[in-house]
Amino acid sequence: MAVRVQTALSLPTKKEAEHIIDAVIGSLETTLLNNLGTDGFTLKLDSFGKFYVRHKPGIRRKIGFSGETIQTKALRKVKFVSLGSLRQRERVE
Repeated sequence: MAVRVQTALSLPTKKEAEHIIDAVIGSLETTLLNNLGTDGFTLKLDSFGKFYVRHKPGIRRKIGFSGETIQTKALRKVKFVSLGSLRQRERVE
């Protein structure tokens, strides 16, 4: 990926391309981490895909052998949905 970025931006070294990639990925990660508490937060990257945060409440489950009922922990999920040409290529016919 660094070679593609280097070529696209006409950068002299692969190391500079790697720094740019790290900065972009770090920004995405920081934005998602800052908004983990927001249920329904969406981060869309045009024609690539979108990340969204979903909060799932805990549920009551019955343990098979003991018959005990427990409450599971609430979860936060970060999901990715592809868009554009990537989404069209997902389908196998």
